[in-house]
Amino acid sequence: MIAALIFVVSIAAFVQFFVFYSRSVIAASRKHALSENVREITGISGEVVEDLQFGRLLQLVELCPGSGSDEMSIRAVRAYFSSLGMLLALMPQMPSGMLSRAAGWLKKERAACAYFAATALDQRMAYSRTLLSHGARS
Repeated sequence: MIAALIFVVSIAAFVQFFVFYSRSVIAASRKHALSENVREITGISGEVVEDLQFGRLLQLVELCPGSGSDEMSIRAVRAYFSSLGMLLALMPQMPSGMLSRAAGWLKKERAACAYFAATALDQRMAYSRTLLSHGARS
């Protein structure tokens, strides 16, 4: 019984840490303005990135070489995005008043994940340009 309680508390603590970590990574990406190159490549206009663009943005991130320092953050945000999607799929089973507020929040969080993916792409593109410019000088 004690072992089960310790296990449940450990899982709850891990989930809480995971959510806080993911949200802090996403919040840090909000400080980064997207470059015109990323906007042109992805078709993003304005500051809003739709949550449905997340998968395509991550595919572009994976195609672009990076320094490797952002891999853990990308994996965490991908898992967070998937978790939010699972919660969104469970929404029809909630009362209607609560449903609209919770679904709105989930979609807003998923859009923030998509913005994070766009900033990760932007950073990787900048890294690639730096590599190319240093390679051209050699």
